Amino acid sequence: MRRLLAIVLTALMVAPPALVSSAVAQVAEEKKLGDEFLAKALPHMPLIHDYELAGFVSDVGNRLVKAVGPQPFDYEFFVVRDDEINAFAVPGGKLFVNAGLIARSDTEDQLAGVVGHEIAHAAAHHVVRQQEKGAAASYASLLGIFLGIINPALAIGALAAGQAAQLSYQRDFEREADYLGIGYARSAGYDPSAIAQILRKLYAEQQINPTQMPAYFMSHPLTGERLTSMEAVLGKAEWKAKAVPGSDRLHRAQAIARGYAQSREQCVPEYERALANATPAQRPEALELLGVLMTHGEDYELADQYLRQAEQAGRNVDRELGRTAFRRGQLDEARLRLGRALAKSPDDWDVLSDLGDIDYQEGRYGDAAIKLDRSVHLEAYRVQVVQSLSRALAKTGKEGAAYYWQGRSSQMLGDPSQAMVHFRHSMTLLPAGDPLREDITKRSKDLGEEIKEEHAQQQQDQQDQRTGRGPGGVPQMPMPMPRRAGGR
Repeated sequence: MRRLLAIVLTALMVAPPALVSSAVAQVAEEKKLGDEFLAKALPHMPLIHDYELAGFVSDVGNRLVKAVGPQPFDYEFFVVRDDEINAFAVPGGKLFVNAGLIARSDTEDQLAGVVGHEIAHAAAHHVVRQQEKGAAASYASLLGIFLGIINPALAIGALAAGQAAQLSYQRDFEREADYLGIGYARSAGYDPSAIAQILRKLYAEQQINPTQMPAYFMSHPLTGERLTSMEAVLGKAEWKAKAVPGSDRLHRAQAIARGYAQSREQCVPEYERALANATPAQRPEALELLGVLMTHGEDYELADQYLRQAEQAGRNVDRELGRTAFRRGQLDEARLRLGRALAKSPDDWDVLSDLGDIDYQEGRYGDAAIKLDRSVHLEAYRVQVVQSLSRALAKTGKEGAAYYWQGRSSQMLGDPSQAMVHFRHSMTLLPAGDPLREDITKRSKDLGEEIKEEHAQQQQDQQDQRTGRGPGGVPQMPMPMPRRAGGR
């Protein structure tokens, strides 16, 4: 709010109050559009919520955002479990990067170039400016266009209404995003020529296989004219390719992304060849990367073998060996290794949730609830972890909070009617003054049926009678099982 106020006060010095009011309203609409997109897209979009991978992409993105300057909204970065080369920005600062783009970036600078381009679309309000030019009839149409990116069935006719106009303005906006993105990359300390390098590489592949055009070009068409314009912005000396190796952090992020988004046949042989051809100095990292890939691809037996060899060669792989041990039922080793990993990275929500599930399985329900609650508050978009928290809270007698989190999980799964059942029952059980009560009122209002305190118990009793089920209409919650670690 302080940042937004500063922006508004600055604008008041140079613009009439009516224009400032309009700009503030526009930002509010953009935030609302981004939040609505996320709520509607989550049940249909397979996101990767791995702490290390998400942290890597967010660090790249936030480094670029600092170069943009003060913004009226906070940026959030998400990784999509999709091997196609794609990335897109939604108004309000929501940016999505496909695992396939991470896997195909040779350096962090190349990934930063694409992310900077997407930040430019959001920072320059390109979607809203298209709307003002008639590219879409309303914010509802814009929401439909973005939902159509992830699932054409969700587009609700918006693409048919706005696609032609959208494409007629896209060339100018793409050039502007190129110009701004290059500036952000340069200011953030990345190699600004990297965006041209990766786009030139993809453009060459497009010419060789025009029927296999990367998904990124569907919404960001690349032409020879655009590449020439980009190189002019960079300057002749600056856009020449620089031989810079990828960082260790990028290599780990790529192994995680490929473990989730690619089949075994697509990725494992490449890592096996790298290990076979590794020099003695390269062998420890090659073993680690193959073990990381196997962990997130759910081949825990082989993962364990490679990771133990990497550990003997001096690599710290407690996190992966701990997660692998947990999923193989070796709880003592898992607890030890994950505890060391958590001491090193206290905000690692994956390690916290695994330790919470271990506590639950061993009957320490209070400890489980504490760890799972912290994990969920660090990263709230994981349905299975939210459900595990609900079960742990139920075991400790906190039924009101347990039903609240069941409602949250139903929301994430795209089942608003079931979410309302859980929220109603939660309201009857939560003590007066509990902050969850206020959140339930807000969420139920967003779902179109506000739960007011004085009617909560009456509504719940009526619901129970209609369903013929027990209190809250909710069956006994089963004990959580170890969550899947990967995507294959």
